[in-house]
Amino acid sequence: MRKRKLGLAGLILLLILTGCGNPAQETVSSAENDEPEETKQESEGEEENGSGVETTTWREAVQKMFEDPYGDYSETGGEIAFLTDGSVEDGGYNEAVFNGVRMYALGAGTSFSYYHADPNVPESYGEMIQRAVADNAGLVVCAGDLFGKAVGALQETYPQTSFLLVDTVPHDEEGEELSLAQNVHCILFHEEQAGYLAGYMAVWEGYRNLGFIGGREEPAVLRYGYGYLQGIDAAAKDLSLDDVTVNYWYADTYAADIAVRERADGWYENGTQIIFACGGGLYESVLEAAENRDGLMIGADVDQCRISDRVLTSAVKNIGPAVTDALDEYYAAGGWSEEDAGQVRRYGVQDGCAAIPVVDTEWRFKEIPTTHFFEIYKQMKRGDRGVSDAIEAPPQVAVAVNFE
Repeated sequence: MRKRKLGLAGLILLLILTGCGNPAQETVSSAENDEPEETKQESEGEEENGSGVETTTWREAVQKMFEDPYGDYSETGGEIAFLTDGSVEDGGYNEAVFNGVRMYALGAGTSFSYYHADPNVPESYGEMIQRAVADNAGLVVCAGDLFGKAVGALQETYPQTSFLLVDTVPHDEEGEELSLAQNVHCILFHEEQAGYLAGYMAVWEGYRNLGFIGGREEPAVLRYGYGYLQGIDAAAKDLSLDDVTVNYWYADTYAADIAVRERADGWYENGTQIIFACGGGLYESVLEAAENRDGLMIGADVDQCRISDRVLTSAVKNIGPAVTDALDEYYAAGGWSEEDAGQVRRYGVQDGCAAIPVVDTEWRFKEIPTTHFFEIYKQMKRGDRGVSDAIEAPPQVAVAVNFE
């Protein structure tokens, strides 16, 4: 793995977030009773930074972030522009990406702004890119698959502007991937690994009737769902079960929606015990149904246990730390390095970036000790327990799956 150039933002990241790359691996291993490395990395990072910045400077930046979490950004003209088609206060995916941008910018003293595309107006994605470029953004961060088409069309139009794509790659109108220009770098995740762990642990905990409600049939959602099915199937085989069933449905929306609530409500009423809600704010509708029907939910992208005791666990990918890591690399190199320019990097178990929450969360499994989770996790990390990332078709599983 490449040597990381941890600057001021990296130090902040190590202190308050579960990170990707080497720091994330050490966060996980410390939970496995290895010696914590945080203090050591903090001091090493300060030596590498060599900026002479006092410790209180970055601590104050972190404190400021928590006191005013959505402040300190420019309406227009930020050096870093974050583009999204959702709310940066959604408590999930978009907020996690925005946290990564804000964490780096506050630590490094870089200006930043954010722009909203309208998901109901396809042309707004390209228009937001053009607006950010016109506002002199040097680095444009785009989150979500729909920005892949817009960047695919504009990446060579603006060669002096750098792009960081999260969860997508440049593609054409038909969804065919395009070659990446040298001003583009992409971050993807092994969502299938996180989905696998959530599904496996749910079955091991004792649940036999499970559900999956995804947003749109886009790569990240597909990987989450197909990994979830593989984990459910693996647990059923390990426990010699033949009574596991899964309801499976895509809502074609990432928003809270009455149709989502009604579908989840019907599933719970008919015996579904737990639903993996995967796709932006639609979890709110699943959660409402869970509360009405005494059901449970699995969250996605970030740890959602804090929002309700109905959330058993979450399939997480450490989005914010991965974004901060990429920004740290970008500014340390003065642009995309040869390793990153025109390249895609995917984060997963090997980077500590695909899991279910264990540290700094409430462990709500009653039948599974954390030691059992870490054993499965280590098997995946060693390559002894494989998870397919193919999304062309649903995985072949022995459990009964009802695709609706």
